[in-house]
Amino acid sequence: MKRLLLIAVFCIVVIAASCIRIDPQDSGASKAEPSAAESTMESAAESSAEESVPYEGLVFHTADRDGNVWDQSVFMENSLTMINFWEPWCGPCVGEMPDLEKLAADYKDRGFVILGVYSTADMEKDVDQVLDYTGVTYPILHYCVDFDQFQTGYVPTTVFVDAEGKVLGEPYIGSRSYKEWAGIVEDLLNGKDGGNG
Repeated sequence: MKRLLLIAVFCIVVIAASCIRIDPQDSGASKAEPSAAESTMESAAESSAEESVPYEGLVFHTADRDGNVWDQSVFMENSLTMINFWEPWCGPCVGEMPDLEKLAADYKDRGFVILGVYSTADMEKDVDQVLDYTGVTYPILHYCVDFDQFQTGYVPTTVFVDAEGKVLGEPYIGSRSYKEWAGIVEDLLNGKDGGNG
């Protein structure tokens, strides 16, 4: 009995000792201070958690022809993104590409970018020839299922997306001249509806 009582007292002492908090400053132990980078990261995480708004825009994930990954972060990096769906066998698609190249260059400083998207993966040589012929330097991406919502059955089909990933209006079906596209881009950059939808 005495032995059982002694074991019970010992267990209570051990449990009580484990519950006591020892401050490293009182014990002489050194507490590692967070580095400046860790402090900055913690501050940024705390402020972004307070300020973050759930992203509700268009989400996609694909790659360009060099294997670089592209996703919806491109929208947040620009005021206006034009997604132009085209195919190398489509005459009107190829015909408007030099105008789109000029449009991309002329409006770049205003936060405008064009993404060309094609799905004909077995025609890479044809895509190379089209890009060489048209002189296109804006990003050319591979089609992904995230873009299925924009399937109209026609190419070219073009959509515009704002900095929050919101699709603006309805898809534009068919090619347009530089002047027509510039008018639409101007309207959208100025907060107007762009005349489509």
